[in-house]
Amino acid sequence: MGKKAFLGLALVCLLVGSSSVVGAASQESSRCSRAGKVIKVSDVKLVCGRVNRKLSWILISNYGAGSKKSSRCSKAGKVINVFDLKIVCGRVNRKLSWILISKAATTSQVVSPSTTATTVATTTTTTTATTTTVSTAIPKIVSVAFRQPDADGTYNIGQFVRVAFTFSIPVVVSGSPYVMLDASTIGKTPFLDGNGTTGLMFSYTVVAGDVESGVGLIANSFVLNGGTIKSLTGVSADLTHSRISRSGTRLVGP
Repeated sequence: MGKKAFLGLALVCLLVGSSSVVGAASQESSRCSRAGKVIKVSDVKLVCGRVNRKLSWILISNYGAGSKKSSRCSKAGKVINVFDLKIVCGRVNRKLSWILISKAATTSQVVSPSTTATTVATTTTTTTATTTTVSTAIPKIVSVAFRQPDADGTYNIGQFVRVAFTFSIPVVVSGSPYVMLDASTIGKTPFLDGNGTTGLMFSYTVVAGDVESGVGLIANSFVLNGGTIKSLTGVSADLTHSRISRSGTRLVGP
């Protein structure tokens, strides 16, 4: 479905059944072109993220009130109601990576009393309060594993020494954190992928001169380097983990 066609469908979804609403809602469309992209509408911020490497969820923050809520775009046309916004999920290039944002209009009712000789129109405004529950769960490391080299057990020049961390709940990475390998000549291994998911990947590229008789991972290997690793609701992750010993099945050399 093209973007214009989806816009029409999204607007129909928003306006069906709204004949009692007085006043038109303001609308804005935005694309989640990358994980971590921040979209600001009114006093609400939306942060794009990933599920299974696809841009398919958003974290919504009412930064004026300091409250947050996370939601997933599980299908095109899904409507998410949060704070004073309606968010309609859509597709770009067959991926759930686009959202239509509609600022909800005020609902009004006109009451005409019949007990007086002169009819006076009275307008009452109904305001619905939204209660948001913010998760305080702490993301924890569930498992750590190396991506093994080729059959000969050696990471050669141009290949990657990669370490995969699995967390108990999805996490968002900011800045440039890295992990430290247990090795003689190499160590600093930068963040590669997995922002917004339960799986983070760190990768080191082998260059000429790198020679190791076995590579492992030191205990509690994370170095945030001024960045952060937090849950979708902003709770800092527990980054403690055990050491992985050096192994002759993970050699580095020319």
